[in-house]
Amino acid sequence: MNRDPLDVMPAASRREVIAAVCSVLEVDTVTAEDLVRSAGPLWDAMERAGGLVDGWGGGEFCHRFPRVLAFIRSRAVDA
Repeated sequence: MNRDPLDVMPAASRREVIAAVCSVLEVDTVTAEDLVRSAGPLWDAMERAGGLVDGWGGGEFCHRFPRVLAFIRSRAVDA
């Protein structure tokens, strides 16, 4: 059985990143949670690739991931 990536994230980090994703993308909590869950495998791969990022659910993830999504959205809107 696959474990939900949000379940291994510290509760404070989970609340922080979900709120930030909701804010930058103007989406509901369910959508924000889906996006964060989807980011887990990519984030883990970047960590394995030589420490490109810190561990899953760390402060770096909580600050950078919403900014990455905001960047992607801004480019999609410009296209």
